[in-house]
Amino acid sequence: MKLGKINHVGIVVKDLEEATARYGRLYGIKQWYEIVCDDNKLDMLYLGEKKECNVTLYYGGRGTTKIELIKTTGDKNIYDKFYDAHGEAVHHIMYMVKNLDKAVADFTAEGYQVFQTASFKSNGAKIRYAYVGRSENELITELVECNLFGNVYKGDIPFEMQIGALQGSYKKVK
Repeated sequence: MKLGKINHVGIVVKDLEEATARYGRLYGIKQWYEIVCDDNKLDMLYLGEKKECNVTLYYGGRGTTKIELIKTTGDKNIYDKFYDAHGEAVHHIMYMVKNLDKAVADFTAEGYQVFQTASFKSNGAKIRYAYVGRSENELITELVECNLFGNVYKGDIPFEMQIGALQGSYKKVK
């Protein structure tokens, strides 16, 4: 399997307002965007069990390199377990893929396991992701498939957040 550029680095936080201000100052990020989840419906499985939780995702950065800040409430999930063990820290690196099932199969063939999966819709796009790794205490890779419509999949789009804010899949928060 060949993956493209790292799309973002995910960091689990407890306070989004404080984290956006701090990371904004440190990395020169002036604008932050929240991904919009249609109907607030996230279909999530953690270690094979259905979880009811809300996940708020803020993105900031330039071009194809972004920081994702993650805050969660509700049922315990991979983010909570990570935060409880490590505090605020980098949780994962993320890659866009065109076929999530194949990407997951390639990783599991190398001895990786799937910890958490989810799917949701954002402004009509169908998004599915999987967190894979050898252990939850080692590097986690997030694989994301985003079907815009039909057989059109999103890749690494420059200015993704700004374009998304114009079409409704992201909303500007700062």
